[in-house]
Amino acid sequence: MPVMTYNSMFFVLFFAVFLIVYLLMPRPAFRQLVIFAGNIFFYKFAGGLNALVLVAAASLILYLCTRRMEQIYKGFEAEAVSLSKKEQAALLPSYKKRTKRWLFLGIAVMIGALIYVKVGKLLSFEETAYLKDLSFTRIIVPLGLSYYTFSAVGYLADVYWRKAKAEHNWFTLFTAMSFFPTIVQGPISRYDRLMKQFHELPGFSYERVCHGVQRMWWGLFKKSVIADRITPVVGGIFANVFQYTGMEMVLAVIGNVIALYMDFSGCMDIVIGCAEAMGVTLDENFAQPFFAKGAAEFWRRWHITLGAWFKDYVYMPIAMNPRFIKRTAAVRKKSGARAAKVFSSAIPLLIVWILTGLWHGTGKDYLLWGLYWGILIIVETAFAKELKSVPAKLHINTEGKGYRLFQMIRTFIYFAIGRMITAAGCGRSLFLIIGQIAKGGKLRILWDGSLFTYGIDKKNMLLLVVSLIAVWIVDILSAKGSVRGRIDSLPMVLRWLIYYALVLSVVIFGIYGEAYDASAFVYGGF
Repeated sequence: MPVMTYNSMFFVLFFAVFLIVYLLMPRPAFRQLVIFAGNIFFYKFAGGLNALVLVAAASLILYLCTRRMEQIYKGFEAEAVSLSKKEQAALLPSYKKRTKRWLFLGIAVMIGALIYVKVGKLLSFEETAYLKDLSFTRIIVPLGLSYYTFSAVGYLADVYWRKAKAEHNWFTLFTAMSFFPTIVQGPISRYDRLMKQFHELPGFSYERVCHGVQRMWWGLFKKSVIADRITPVVGGIFANVFQYTGMEMVLAVIGNVIALYMDFSGCMDIVIGCAEAMGVTLDENFAQPFFAKGAAEFWRRWHITLGAWFKDYVYMPIAMNPRFIKRTAAVRKKSGARAAKVFSSAIPLLIVWILTGLWHGTGKDYLLWGLYWGILIIVETAFAKELKSVPAKLHINTEGKGYRLFQMIRTFIYFAIGRMITAAGCGRSLFLIIGQIAKGGKLRILWDGSLFTYGIDKKNMLLLVVSLIAVWIVDILSAKGSVRGRIDSLPMVLRWLIYYALVLSVVIFGIYGEAYDASAFVYGGF
């Protein structure tokens, strides 16, 4: 049975047929039915229909909890009509208390399922997609559990805060939760925005469909031509850390960073392009992250929807909590304004990054990874004034291109160190890799030709370099404006030459074959 993955020819054929049928539908309601059918088909070949039952159950619980919260608030609105603002303010807490029960119930079910799976993986429970095999040591892992869980919790919170209206159609909610372009790797959707679009799905648009398909192929290029050329090589090195030293390990770390970026950003291009072709706008998840000037900015550019989720549903609720504000005031009174400012940002940030690490994985390596990024961003935030004064004292022109390049290299190194923490798959990963690098040697591989004996020959290395330059140019142009807009303005012959070159590059140079694991999107495991 073929496996459905975003970078497989099976998916390309499926989506081509799906899109034709979808665009032939005369009404939004019919198009939503086609999306639902597509979700089922995708789940059948990507995760197993039995696991989809759990997604359906989760969507039903989410539907009942949000509808019940809405009904309670309607009761408040009916009673508050004849009351003054002061009386309404006194009445609201009793209704919010009743609403909060349903909020906590929904969150407990969603997060509880995620924790069970995470703990199950940590304890080496056996994974299965079949309900009949459920037992204490077997866990069912629905496709995209981490992603739809976060989207569901955000939706619950938004309904509780009355920032979003509860969806009245369970079918629409279930379709949004199982939406096949986002189910494997996100982006983390805001269900209220997604479901609103599902009620207004547009008909055929030549420009929109072309742009969506173009972006899909660009994502396939980054994934199959670049990431999948590098991943097996660096994976083999990190699986046998003690066999490689010095420059071998340095190049492996650099390759690992590049592969992860191409893998994850490529997948985002594929899924956002798919949705765009349907007329559904998904949140962007990348914005040239290696152009960032520091750690905090990097995470505003990488996995944007995850960072936004943690900011809205973890950081801000902690920072704005009355008890926390009171505690911050006590710190200010005792230790001064500077200490209070550091305290008010450091505590929420540390909690956010511990949770971010645990979201990525439950081992000690991911906990250390979360702490690493948390502390790095806290230092940047707490000592921003002092850090900015260093270049001035050294008489460095911070507006020059040289300093800008330095900042980008520093950001790359930040990320590379983070990858070293998790690359070897153990709590000592960082120290093992640094130890092997520190042994030195192997500089000769840069010029004696032995570099081409590690799994990538000279021709493939040249192809990688050219491909990376192409991605780099596109990223630079994207930072300045729409690349697709620039391509649209070109003469038709030149425009279609670019399209054909992209498609043929994927078809000819993409990594395929029986030994190739097409399902191995890195972030798909989260």
